[in-house]
Amino acid sequence: MVNRVAYADFTYYRDIFSGILITNEAMFRPFAERASDFIDTATFDRLADAELLERHKAKIQKCACELSEQFFRRNTAVSGDFSSQENMMKTSESIGSYSVSYANPLDYVQEVSMSDSDFHKSLKSTILHYLGNTGLLYRGVD
Repeated sequence: MVNRVAYADFTYYRDIFSGILITNEAMFRPFAERASDFIDTATFDRLADAELLERHKAKIQKCACELSEQFFRRNTAVSGDFSSQENMMKTSESIGSYSVSYANPLDYVQEVSMSDSDFHKSLKSTILHYLGNTGLLYRGVD
């Protein structure tokens, strides 16, 4: 495995990717690491080459954020930890007579019912969406 930090940090996730599902850095970090490891596997550790990493940085960061959200949703659904609003996505918020609404925990049922192989296919589909035309997924000999 390549010795590096995650391809996307929480500031990028929140400010550039405009992610709202994962609400703080402490929650984001482990999922970003998992996402980065998955990207390394899919790209055959080609991103150890700083030039390739820099050339495709924006796509790699977006991919890492999207994968992080997938890992987060899967983890939340499997753990069944819907007791804390911190683990749930806010769907609306009002100021006058303050009101907050959160996603229904049953929205996560698809993630729970998804088999491991289907979840893995979903991750691979995300990788293909973001990195498919970069050459990073090429399985042949360079």
